[in-house]
Amino acid sequence: MNNDFNDIGKRMPFRETGDYLDNLIEGATEKAITHHAMAKRSLHRMLMIASAAAVALLIIGSGIALFNARNTHQVIMTEQGPLDEFLNTLSDEEAAQLTFYELEEIPEY
Repeated sequence: MNNDFNDIGKRMPFRETGDYLDNLIEGATEKAITHHAMAKRSLHRMLMIASAAAVALLIIGSGIALFNARNTHQVIMTEQGPLDEFLNTLSDEEAAQLTFYELEEIPEY
């Protein structure tokens, strides 16, 4: 038994054939190629997801901006200015006179 421990450094603990090493190299090469192809597909997939997210954010942002613009327009339209207040104080006869009002020529001075 002592003799076995002394000889460990002088011989390989496992015996492999040449076919084993060739198969090991081929398997590692195939795995590296498939890993590269999967990484490429994964990058393509991530770019597609990022593009879809960017388009969705653009559409949502545009919708929010359009909605806010419509609300602002409605607020402006609902507020009464001084002209609206004046027109609301007119009677129907006075409003009819305004409809048919004609501007006479301004005399020269």
